[in-house]
Amino acid sequence: MNDNLRLTARPSFVGQPLIEVPFQSRQGRRIRCEVCPLYCTLGEGDIGVCGGRQVIGGKLIAVNYGQVCSLQIDPIEKKPLYHYYPGSEILSVGPNGCNLTCSWCQNWPISQNRAPTRSVGPEELADMVDAVDGIGAAYTYAEPLIWLEYLLDAGRVLRERDLVNVFITNGYINAEPLKRLLEVADAFNIDLKSSDDACYRHHCGGRLEDVQRTIRMAHDAGKHVEITHLVVTGVNDRLERIEAVAKWVAALDRQIPLHLTRFFPSHRYDEQPTDPAFLAEACDLARSYLDWVYPGNTTGTGLDSLCPGCGELLVKRLGETVEVLGIEAGSCWNCGQEVPFVMS
Repeated sequence: MNDNLRLTARPSFVGQPLIEVPFQSRQGRRIRCEVCPLYCTLGEGDIGVCGGRQVIGGKLIAVNYGQVCSLQIDPIEKKPLYHYYPGSEILSVGPNGCNLTCSWCQNWPISQNRAPTRSVGPEELADMVDAVDGIGAAYTYAEPLIWLEYLLDAGRVLRERDLVNVFITNGYINAEPLKRLLEVADAFNIDLKSSDDACYRHHCGGRLEDVQRTIRMAHDAGKHVEITHLVVTGVNDRLERIEAVAKWVAALDRQIPLHLTRFFPSHRYDEQPTDPAFLAEACDLARSYLDWVYPGNTTGTGLDSLCPGCGELLVKRLGETVEVLGIEAGSCWNCGQEVPFVMS
């Protein structure tokens, strides 16, 4: 890691700006946070479920503003985003905390616990992106949308420098805050955890409809959207569940890339990893509804991008090596079909 990207060994709150949360309402002596559908209602000193907002001196303050616990240069494909500047690098950055409590969380050491942080202001973040010659910042790792106040400020600074803002998110945010975020957003990978609301409520502490609304709003706003669906053993590793997800995405837009990702035991959920044979079968089923389906957390076939019209190899992926082979002016060079890739 580049020296100027290192984190400090402990939280750094010296000079921390007291940024008041823009989406809130008064409930008597308490304050209701209106950033996400949890609507935490807090008294003096209380901290919301996400760990990012606290009532201080009668005001709801974004105490996580600019507090970075994870920072790394990544290939864009690792996010995963397969159709957005393929082969490019992006600076990945993230806070502690999350507003969902998934039983199988893959990032639980920072989403459900707290890791050391250091304060990185919006201008400094943009400087870091420039220093590594990345295309922009990917807000990721735990849940970036709980960082809303920082995202709005950093997003504007990066936009002014012609850098992109990418959000790797659970999509659990209310409509009005999301509208503000869409003003600075360029691309999303949204984690659609299940097609079943009961699963969301029981395993994640959220609701399906709120995530679906985020996906629709991002897509309808013309942002680049890809979707990840973790195939969790004993929860959604049934073909009818995969079919329900694929049908819902296809009803919105069959061109949206879907990443069906292999689960490994983590946090409070210790079932066996997703059966690779089932994952391959699930991808085949999803491809009957969607043009672009990719397996994740696995090796082998299915990672390349093939033209849905003629089968021509458009993008070849082998490990971290990515080659764009068959795309010209936004179309397949062989048959001329338009393909949904954002290219430099």
